[in-house]
Amino acid sequence: MTEGVKKEKLIIYICLVLLTLSLIIFLLFSLFSKEKKLENKMDNLIFETLTTKKQVGRLNSIEDKDKNIYYKISYPTTGEEGVDKVITSKIEEIKEQTMLEYLSEIEEVNTYYFIDYEIYIGIDNTISLILRENIETLDLNNTTKEHIYIIDVNKGEIINKEELFNEGYKDTLTSYLDNDTLDESKLFIKGDKLVVDNIEIPISEIESVIKRENKITEYEQSDTEEPVYTIINKEYMSIGDTVLYNKDNVSSEIIGSIKKDEVVKVYKENDKGWSILLYNDGLAFIESNKLTKKVDKVIPAEPGNENIVEETFYAITNVNLRSEASVKSDLLAEIKRNEKVTKIEQTGSWTKVRYKDIEGYVSTSYLSKTMVKNRVVKDNVTPQGQIDPTKPMVALTFDDGPNPVATPMILDTLEKYNVRATFFDLGNLMLKYPDVVKREATLGEVGTHTYSHKNLNAISDKEIAKEIELSKQAFNEVLGIDPPLLRPPYGNANAKVRTLIDIPLINWNVDSLDWKYLNKDLTLHEIDKYSNLDGKIILMHSIYKPTAEAVEVLVPDLLDRGYQIVTVSELAKYRGITLETGKIYYGFSK
Repeated sequence: MTEGVKKEKLIIYICLVLLTLSLIIFLLFSLFSKEKKLENKMDNLIFETLTTKKQVGRLNSIEDKDKNIYYKISYPTTGEEGVDKVITSKIEEIKEQTMLEYLSEIEEVNTYYFIDYEIYIGIDNTISLILRENIETLDLNNTTKEHIYIIDVNKGEIINKEELFNEGYKDTLTSYLDNDTLDESKLFIKGDKLVVDNIEIPISEIESVIKRENKITEYEQSDTEEPVYTIINKEYMSIGDTVLYNKDNVSSEIIGSIKKDEVVKVYKENDKGWSILLYNDGLAFIESNKLTKKVDKVIPAEPGNENIVEETFYAITNVNLRSEASVKSDLLAEIKRNEKVTKIEQTGSWTKVRYKDIEGYVSTSYLSKTMVKNRVVKDNVTPQGQIDPTKPMVALTFDDGPNPVATPMILDTLEKYNVRATFFDLGNLMLKYPDVVKREATLGEVGTHTYSHKNLNAISDKEIAKEIELSKQAFNEVLGIDPPLLRPPYGNANAKVRTLIDIPLINWNVDSLDWKYLNKDLTLHEIDKYSNLDGKIILMHSIYKPTAEAVEVLVPDLLDRGYQIVTVSELAKYRGITLETGKIYYGFSK
C-alpha cells in the first residue's frame, strides 16, 4: 500500500469520526431544547392547576416522564403513618389506572398528567382528602376526575358511607340538594360541616343520621373531672412567640413552636385554658391565652368617617391580582413588589384587596405590613472573636446539602467573619461532594438529614433503620465519625421514630422560608419578623444561591446587632443543655 493511499484512508477515517461526533452533539442539543421547551410549558400548566385548599400536611411533589406522558403529582404528608399510607396507596392506585389508559410506545410527550389535592380537617378525628386528576393532551382534550376519601386519623383507614351514616341518611341529605340522588354527589367533611355538592350542612342539623357513637376521642370524655373539649375549627393569631406541648400541661414535653402573629387553625378548646392544634405528626396543645381572635374583615374608610382606618399592605414580590380566590380565576392586574394595596377582607389563604381602584384577590402569603427592603452587606463589621456565654447567640442551620455551588458561597461568608454553623447533610450527597463536607466540618459542624430525605413518619421501622445506617456509613467514609445530630426531613419525628433513633434530633424555631421565596431580601425579611433571636435555631437550606446571598448579608448584620453565631451543639453547651437521644430540640432560649 502506497504512502498516498494510507494518508487518504486516514483522512476518511478522521472525517467519519468528526461526522459521528457532530451528529451526537446535534441530537443532544435537539433533545435538550425539546426538554427545555417542555419544562417551560409545564411550569405554566402546573401553576394553573394548583389549589390553595390545603389545611393539613406538607406539600410533596413527584415530577417525571414515562414514555409519552409527562406527569406531576402533588400530595400531602400529614405525619401520621396510617393516613400517609392511605394517601400514597390511593395515589398509586389512580395513577396506575390512568397511566395504563394513556400510555403508548411513542417516546415524544403528547399527554400531561397532574394530580393535585384538597385536604380538610373534619370532626371526630377525620381528614377529608380530594385527589383531582387533570389529563391534558396536545389535541386540547382535557379530562378531570375527582376521588374523595374521608379518613379516620386514629385508625388510618378510609371511612365508607355505611360506616359514616345511619340508615335513611339519603332522604335527609337529599332535602338539602337540588337533585334527587346522592350517588354522584361530591361529599366530604370540612370542619363541623358536611359538604355535599358544595352545599355546607352543619352536622348539628343532621346528628340523627351521623354515626358518632364510636368516634368520641379521649378529649371529649364525659368524665366531669377531666376538661371537656369543644370542636371549634377556627383561626386564631399568636400574640407572641410561644411553644406547643404534647399534653395540656406546661410541664409536659415541648414539641414545637409558633411565632408572633402566626395564624393557626384551632381544632378544639376547653374552659380550662387550653386549645388543640393539628400539628405535624398529631395533636399539639397551646395555652389559649397565647392566642387572639384573628380579625378577618377590615372596614374601608369612607369620607367623613375619620375613626375608621384602612390597613395598608405591601406586596413582598410580584403577585397576580385575581377576580376570585382561585388561581383559575381571571387575571385583573400584576402587583409589583413593594406596591401598596388596601386590605378589605381575608378568606382562608386569600386576601381581598383594593389596588388602584381595582378590587380582587391575592395570596395572603405574598402580603406584608412592612415594605421589603433591598438589603446590602454592612461594611467594616469586625469578625467574631472569643465566645462570651453571657451574651446573645444564635445558631444558623442548613439542610439538604451539600451543594457544589451554593454551599461553598455560604462557607466563604462563615470563614470571612470567623463564625460557625451547623449543616444537616444528606448521606447520598456527602458521598458525592466529600470535599465540601470536610470544609463544612472545619468551619462548623455536620449533622445528618438522613441518607435520602425520606419522611421518617411514613416509612417502616426497617426503612428507618436503613436510612440511619446508610447515613452513618456515609459519615464514617467522609468524616470518620458517626453523625452527632439528626434533623428529620420535614421536621417529622413522631414518638415511634424517636424511640428508634439513637441520635439527638434538632428542629428549629425560626423558619426563613428560603425554599419558598428563593429571594435574598424575602428570606431576610422573614427572619426580621423575630425581634429577639437569642437562643434561636434558624432553618435555611444550603442548596440555593439566593440563600447564600442572604447569608452574606445576614452574618455581618447579626454580628453588628450583638449576636454571636455558633453551632447547635455549642448553643446547647453554652445554655447548659446536654443533648439526649429520643428528644427533639427546637431552640435554647434563656
